[in-house]
Amino acid sequence: MEKIRVGLLGVSWWTNVVWPGFSAARNAEVTWVASRTAANADAFAREHGIANWTDDIAAVLAADDVDAVFIGIPNHLHDATARAALAAGKHVLQEKPMALTSRAAAEQAQLAADRGLVLMVDQETRLADGVRDLPGIVERLGGLRKVRVAMTLSPGAWGGWRGDPELTGGSLYEMAIHQIDLGRWLWGRNPVAVTGVGADVAGQDFTLIYDFGQGDSAVIDFCWRCRGFFRARIECFADGGVVTQDIQMPDGVGVQQIVTAEGCEEAPLDFGVQKPATFQRVMEGFADAILTGAPQPVPVQDGVWAVRMAEAGREALRTGRRIEFDGS
Repeated sequence: MEKIRVGLLGVSWWTNVVWPGFSAARNAEVTWVASRTAANADAFAREHGIANWTDDIAAVLAADDVDAVFIGIPNHLHDATARAALAAGKHVLQEKPMALTSRAAAEQAQLAADRGLVLMVDQETRLADGVRDLPGIVERLGGLRKVRVAMTLSPGAWGGWRGDPELTGGSLYEMAIHQIDLGRWLWGRNPVAVTGVGADVAGQDFTLIYDFGQGDSAVIDFCWRCRGFFRARIECFADGGVVTQDIQMPDGVGVQQIVTAEGCEEAPLDFGVQKPATFQRVMEGFADAILTGAPQPVPVQDGVWAVRMAEAGREALRTGRRIEFDGS
């Protein structure tokens, strides 16, 4: 088998974002698309030349010409749908979060392992142009000392099901989980505890400090009070300097600065988080893991840990206490 055959579960604005990259993947072919609304599935299939469409996810899971599925539906449906797909013998690429509890995420990962199937979460930020270069830059600057990831956004843009914590798990699960995952990825190890101030409520600011031990930390800052202003800022403090990426979202245009004792190096940044190349890397990495046994670009335990960290962060914000991670 030279290509995996993929069924898309869900049709939305996000499916349109990932499609150009997914469809360009050298080792994957989309053979099915499903949506709760038949007209949406039909229209998407016609527009993109997909052979089969349905309004019944179960039909995709039963299809012989589907090896794997991409789950791009609301958060509260991720876990049950992923488990159903794994039970049907399908590999799974899914949007974050894996589940709305860390226990469910761990159980899902175990199910995939027991069945010998690839399970991967689309934490695409680490694969984006610019961001994927950060570990190498930090290494050249002598090693990481501290990480800060900040987002500014407007609550007015946070409507529909995304604004309902019963459906999303809250803003930590729906949005900040990308920044949380980024902090752990940059450190390359698990945190030992988290503290925070603020609230996990769309429209209210929060700051989370993940303690990675030995004085190392990742600070996740969200400010909702910049009206009409959607921007990301990544700061990596290293032994020999600081690298900062300041990015206008969602188009990804920004500036990268590297400051050392010798001076400041500044260059334009074309941040690729919602660009086709990013999602092509996601799909090709997922397919390579299935076809050749190559390491996943996002290991399944990274998906589990992202949920653990979001869950603990929410508890830290709710209680004002330091929350320890067991078995870090």
